[in-house]
Amino acid sequence: MKIIKKIVGNRFASNTLWLLLDRILQLLLGLIVGIWTARYLGPSNFGVLNYGASIITFFSVICSLGLENVIIKYFVDNPKKNNTILFSAIAIRATTAVLSIIVIYIMVSLIHYDDKIVKSVIILQSLALIFNSFDTIDYWFQSILMSKYVVLAKSIARLFVSLWKIYLLISNASLAFFALSSAIEALILGIILLVIYFKKNKINVSISKRYSTELVLNSYHFILSGLLISLFTQMDKIMLGNLIGKESVGVYSVAANIATLWYFIPLSVINSARPIILKKKQNSILDYQRNLKQLYAFIFWLGVLVSVFITLFSNIIIKHLYGQQYIEASVPLIILIWSSIFSLLGTARNIWIVSEGVNKYTKYYFLIGVIANFLLNYIFINLFGALGSALATLIAQIITTIIAPMLFKKTKESTYLMGKALLLHDVIPKNKKLKR
Repeated sequence: MKIIKKIVGNRFASNTLWLLLDRILQLLLGLIVGIWTARYLGPSNFGVLNYGASIITFFSVICSLGLENVIIKYFVDNPKKNNTILFSAIAIRATTAVLSIIVIYIMVSLIHYDDKIVKSVIILQSLALIFNSFDTIDYWFQSILMSKYVVLAKSIARLFVSLWKIYLLISNASLAFFALSSAIEALILGIILLVIYFKKNKINVSISKRYSTELVLNSYHFILSGLLISLFTQMDKIMLGNLIGKESVGVYSVAANIATLWYFIPLSVINSARPIILKKKQNSILDYQRNLKQLYAFIFWLGVLVSVFITLFSNIIIKHLYGQQYIEASVPLIILIWSSIFSLLGTARNIWIVSEGVNKYTKYYFLIGVIANFLLNYIFINLFGALGSALATLIAQIITTIIAPMLFKKTKESTYLMGKALLLHDVIPKNKKLKR
């Protein structure tokens, strides 16, 4: 934290600390309640729950409209119009959510017409899409580096849902009640965020057709790339569920869950760094590029340390946390933890993409990644099962994050900056020489 504070200031460090606290709480609750849930449901039912979640994740990307990548810039550039921008974004997200739920109901009824359990789980999970619209308020707090309020709201919502899940576990509840958990958490979070926002601002709900249109048009490339990313990240579970079975999804999901546990650190830093780096571009290109390289280097080398640790102790971790019934997840975990580094680097690169105005190129190299991931998953799943899906994910992540951007003239620079960052070139600020 001292290094971060030295580079970008006290307010950044404070905001990052709050985001870190939020992720740590999420990690602790995930470990306690999540592991208990996985053990209680078993690989089969846990697989159904995660299979449904993968489908909902795809539609949640549609409902988010890619706004998370552009709306903070709108807040920074138009501080007097923040209220109108915010509620315009919430309105278009809520409308998209309702339409998505209708599509999900029709799709699930056709594909899983003979499986009532899968159908009911997915439909119940889809209700969260409407309430997720209110998490747009989170980006307003990020834009003013006041994430502590969002952390408090999320902490309360997660604590309530954790207690809800514990009650379900103690009372031996059915799978359907677990499927409702995400919708309940989104509802509580939305209510709390609205209350906090109106305490900080006048109750003046204003929706602008102009800003609604602008937001959608400017996030157009991120909507398409977001859909491709969603396919990219959820394809493994969906294909596993259809090619092998829901139990394999349960085993694979355990590996994927552990592989993302450490995300709370880099994502907190990325979220806090975004407005700082965007502002640096206006004052100094050198400082802007240096901050980007510092962000890349931080993510990569921290990821290497985490990946080495997981590689050495994956078998022990799976056995002690989830039990012998999930022991097959140990090898996929080793592969997925290395894959997570490239995934996070791609997330950090979105700051550069927004700042440089090259949004339109993202959809092309994510399309390349999706095609590669689909072909690799189809081949490797049939050969190696869940292990094959993990291998496909690792290779596809490298293609998407490192190789694909090199194919386009205007996005090559992002890979060059990333490469320099990994080699720690001009990353650590030089101390001024003391005068004798």
